[in-house]
Amino acid sequence: FSFYLDPAPEGEEPLVRIVPRRRDSVLDRIVAEMAILANSEWGRLLGDHETPGIYRSQQNGRVRVTSQPLPHMGLGVAQYMWATSPLRRYVDLVNQRQVLAVLAGERPPYAHNDAELFSLMSAFDAKYAAYGDFQQRMERYWCLRWVAQQKLRRAEAVVVREDLVRLVDAPLYFRLAGLPLFAPGRRIVVDILGTDELDLSVEARFVEVAAAGLLEVDEQEAEGPGQ
Repeated sequence: FSFYLDPAPEGEEPLVRIVPRRRDSVLDRIVAEMAILANSEWGRLLGDHETPGIYRSQQNGRVRVTSQPLPHMGLGVAQYMWATSPLRRYVDLVNQRQVLAVLAGERPPYAHNDAELFSLMSAFDAKYAAYGDFQQRMERYWCLRWVAQQKLRRAEAVVVREDLVRLVDAPLYFRLAGLPLFAPGRRIVVDILGTDELDLSVEARFVEVAAAGLLEVDEQEAEGPGQ
């Protein structure tokens, strides 16, 4: 979803506009697959040369950071690291330095059991988690402003997992107590009973199954939001 603040007459609050982003276009898929290929192959290169890197492994639904190449089951690769966006993430720059050293036949900046490398891994994990939390809270606030401006009282939502649902037209996640067991992707109708923009909470109740049927919920969404 993309968020916009549309101008309003002087003295009035700008209007929040939320627009679904097109997902899985051909271009997006090509870029994503090439990034996975590069990140996996560079990780394999470091592993073949017994050079540590900062890998991301997913096994049994759990993602963790490691200095050794381990499988990423969600992506279906034997090893995976972030290395294609050094301008966006410092960990990518660290991994690229390791890769460049191997290709040049030089001693890599970080060796096995390097305390500085482990310190970088820990610091990055903490900051990345903090960034993710801030991003979620910011999006949640603007979703609540949108709900208030739309005077939304009844809306369609999609089941993400168990009792966690998301509005169809906005990335607003919340839990529905007493929700019957539905498969992820089931569209339902909910009544929004109240919202709080300070603690970012939503009070809602299940009304009925929507006539529209199913909506795709991808693996990342099903594992990610936990509001």
